[in-house]
Amino acid sequence: MKHNKARFQQMCDKLKSKQYKLTPQRMSILKILSERTDHPNSDTIYIALKKDLPTTSPATVYKTLGVLKNLNEVLEIPYGNESNRYDGVNPNPHPHIYCKKCRIFSDLTLLKYDQLLQEVKKQTGYEIHSLNLLIEGICPDCQKISKEISENSFPIY
Repeated sequence: MKHNKARFQQMCDKLKSKQYKLTPQRMSILKILSERTDHPNSDTIYIALKKDLPTTSPATVYKTLGVLKNLNEVLEIPYGNESNRYDGVNPNPHPHIYCKKCRIFSDLTLLKYDQLLQEVKKQTGYEIHSLNLLIEGICPDCQKISKEISENSFPIY
């Protein structure tokens, strides 16, 4: 995956401006988050981190994600009983789509997303702090695989 240098630098600058140390572990976590568009969970980040820094603990990942979340440098995407996912490429609230078969999260561009937010404010009078929109379904690749399996299946008698 391509390393997003601008996003990586933006996260580094924010941490430095808030007096956080840029340890090798934090720098590696920032690198992972700045290049991954698949919205990894903390375990995925930890596994990727352990390859280069084998003495790192899961707590380091959790703490760093917490710091980044508090600084609005990562978007945490809650997902039911599964691990939360993290978007470090685009930390601003935006909609996502999720395949229930391959379990991949993807960004979704909706032209009327901002209008939805304004409509909710108008109808409820709420001061909106965040809006999480997650659409679930089966992606085209998984649909194709399911169709191929069913077409090649033999009837059971």
